Amino acid sequence: MAEPNVRGSDVPTTPPLPAPYAARIQEMQERLRSGEFTLDGMPGYVPGEPPSIETWHHMDYLDISPRIWGREVGCNGIGTLREVALVEITPNERFELRDRDPAYFPRMGLAHEELDTGRMRDQSLEYQAALESAGVAVHRVAFPDPPVGAFGPLRGTWAANELFVIRGGSVIEKLAVSPFGFGRAEYLALWAWTQLGVPIQAAITGTGVAEGAAGVFLADDVYVVGRGIAFNQEGLDQLLPIIQRSSGLPPEAFHSVVFDCPGNIYFDPGAGTSHHTDMVIGPLDVDKVIVYAAGLTFPVWRWLKERGYQIVEVERDEQVRFAPANVTILEPGRVIMHAEATNAVAAVRKLGVDVIEVPYSEFLRTGGGLHCSTMFVERDRGPLSTDR
Repeated sequence: MAEPNVRGSDVPTTPPLPAPYAARIQEMQERLRSGEFTLDGMPGYVPGEPPSIETWHHMDYLDISPRIWGREVGCNGIGTLREVALVEITPNERFELRDRDPAYFPRMGLAHEELDTGRMRDQSLEYQAALESAGVAVHRVAFPDPPVGAFGPLRGTWAANELFVIRGGSVIEKLAVSPFGFGRAEYLALWAWTQLGVPIQAAITGTGVAEGAAGVFLADDVYVVGRGIAFNQEGLDQLLPIIQRSSGLPPEAFHSVVFDCPGNIYFDPGAGTSHHTDMVIGPLDVDKVIVYAAGLTFPVWRWLKERGYQIVEVERDEQVRFAPANVTILEPGRVIMHAEATNAVAAVRKLGVDVIEVPYSEFLRTGGGLHCSTMFVERDRGPLSTDR
């Protein structure tokens, strides 16, 4: 008997629909059935005339996308945070292959071999509780058990921020020197699309490298990113125009602040420097930031000073142990921070910023903190850097 043709079928199929998309389709179908839909509601409609080029050539896709997918998405800027996703923490986060050749894996501030995945799970749940108490909707992502990727097992699946969700949809990053990471962002993109209705907008291709969500928004019109291991020039050339267009602002009104990262490792456990921007700078308010100064270049420091930012500086000892600039901003003037970084928390509060503390030290053993572990799905539009 001939084997069935698994590559094709003459039986029509319908893909599973994300809930917002299904709801949008049902709503429109009901309008059609009831006769409520009329041409008068079409943009630019003029009876007896063809569709207007002036209307459709000047309509931003950001205005069309929610009418297709049934929802707004995107976390540009620092407006009020509405929705996030976190990864379900499992024992797989303790990556035993690391023990075979520790030099093959990135070093962090705290020892990975001492990682307690139970404690990591508890800290993640406490973070979720803090988010929900602040009015943020939290979803949980489950990876296959065990998780696998392009070249073998996946490590570091906790880092939900690997999927960069901006207005209009998600951007699939292309990793740098993370052999056991390829496939994480793609899985997260599939999950976000099928579960939350977040469409895929773009992917970094060719030899470009851009770990997109490791950059930092300081406002709707300011994105800060470090060129180096995690972002090469080809990757930035692809990513930055996408971010600018998603802002809805003209190029001249959007600020991409790019600096060159020091050193040649993701996170230097001695110096505290990092090639992930969110490990060395974080937004606190429209005119306030927290930084690890040694991780920035002088032009970035001067850029912040010239624009009147109030700056909280992280001490080296706290940086190498807790990376306190890796914050989650809930809204301008309100953030969640690593509770263990007591000096940084006190300094941020001294600036008048409301701080919610969450213990999160276990995550630095495997690569990051609060911002790294969060897929930011939706924010309200927030202030521009000039709105002070």
